[in-house]
Amino acid sequence: MKPGKEKENVMMNQPDILIFMSDQHSPVFSGWGRVKVDTPNLDRMREAGTSLEECYTSCPLCVPARMSMLAAKMPDKTGVYTNSDTLSDMTPTFLHPFVEAGYETVLIGRMHFIGHDQRHGFTKRLAGDITPVSFTRPTEKLKQERGVFCQTFGEPWCLDVIGGGESPVQHYDQMVVDTAVRYLEEPHEKPQLIVVGTYAPHFPYVAPKELYQKYKERVELPVSFTESFLMNPLLEARKRRTDGGTAKEAMAAYCGMIEQMDSQIGMVKDAFFNYVKKRQGDYVFGYLSDHGDQVGAHKMFGKQTFFEKSAKIPMIMEGSGILAGQKIGTPTSILDLGPTLCGLAGIRFDVDADGRDLAGVLTGSEEGDQNRIVYSQFMEQDENKLPHYGAMARFGKFKYISYHGYENFDMMFDLKEDPEELHNVRCRYPEEAGRLKAAIDKMADPGKEEKAVKERILMTRWMMAMERAGEADDLERWKENPESARGIPKIR
Repeated sequence: MKPGKEKENVMMNQPDILIFMSDQHSPVFSGWGRVKVDTPNLDRMREAGTSLEECYTSCPLCVPARMSMLAAKMPDKTGVYTNSDTLSDMTPTFLHPFVEAGYETVLIGRMHFIGHDQRHGFTKRLAGDITPVSFTRPTEKLKQERGVFCQTFGEPWCLDVIGGGESPVQHYDQMVVDTAVRYLEEPHEKPQLIVVGTYAPHFPYVAPKELYQKYKERVELPVSFTESFLMNPLLEARKRRTDGGTAKEAMAAYCGMIEQMDSQIGMVKDAFFNYVKKRQGDYVFGYLSDHGDQVGAHKMFGKQTFFEKSAKIPMIMEGSGILAGQKIGTPTSILDLGPTLCGLAGIRFDVDADGRDLAGVLTGSEEGDQNRIVYSQFMEQDENKLPHYGAMARFGKFKYISYHGYENFDMMFDLKEDPEELHNVRCRYPEEAGRLKAAIDKMADPGKEEKAVKERILMTRWMMAMERAGEADDLERWKENPESARGIPKIR
């Protein structure tokens, strides 16, 4: 709290809320990041609102991050550690109290729900998801719909197709944006909480040709591509044997997708501002992503690590009462989204949440918590496919990373002095390292978490059997990728 200033009531008069959520966008790649990408709309958001500069995902993987974001609980509380899992129907999300308060909660596009419950608190869905919505993967359908892109949506095939041209992602995201704009052109009686979910800049690493060429001439390899260090064997196994040219091409496509995404954010924001202008009420417009992408850093691609490019996310909020130009440098979490929106709207979210209500921070009645430790969790697999619980703790300028069974390879980085995470300083700062390791050990029992995830994997297998015995519900998956975006083997 600011000196001499009592905590103010930040409640707005049922503000209309729109959150634009991308997939796999690291803020390192942006107009304000270390890798410069032209993001004029996000840049303007940072000046018109508040940017949480040190925000982290709860898990560097899509489904666990999104489910914990909705529930405002860490993966060890939700039980969701893999992409073949989902929240229990009885797990409250921050959307449920908004519905009780009279809101229309609208999902337009992606949230990566798996199974029969495709809502989890959303009262309406206007566009399906680009990835499978069932436990059983419709492999033959995906091959036909995606062509050469079929496997490039995941590891380890994400480098198989890189370059400039059409891709399914471009068509899907434009469909989502067009749907959102149309919805905002209509009048709506209830206050709105809208989440617009797009897929870029998640691979496949294919951007529009002009943007790909633009960044191909601009990008440079990260230092860690050639100057890495001996790390945990679990992470060494994630390194890709690839050349610098391929890595630069992937970076160029990734940057091109981010610039295109930024233009789409501008389209949705303009439509939303026109909508709230007609309503003449309070509003909140926000942007975030679920996790980032290594894009060649430490010779890794994609997420699933606790390094900055994978675990750090953008979160920017602007709107009624939110301070303009404010940059919050204390660590925050993706888990803070729900409690903060509830706080801004004056809605009680009466659950034992791991996320925090930052409404006072956004509006200036409180300061960021200098003593907060922010966590992320992940379940890594060894060469025998056995799970190993991993956790990250971020406090001040330090980040500590530990994996169960590989504690001798624990890492700590001084992010102020070493943003590329090249130097393990665990032994140099024993007091700080001991504090963060103790905090990680207190958070969850690694053996218990590993046992639980094995049971969840078994349950997933049984859910797949149930779907095969009946019929998997594929209704809410997007299937309209045109033939022109099914690719040819080489599109560079």
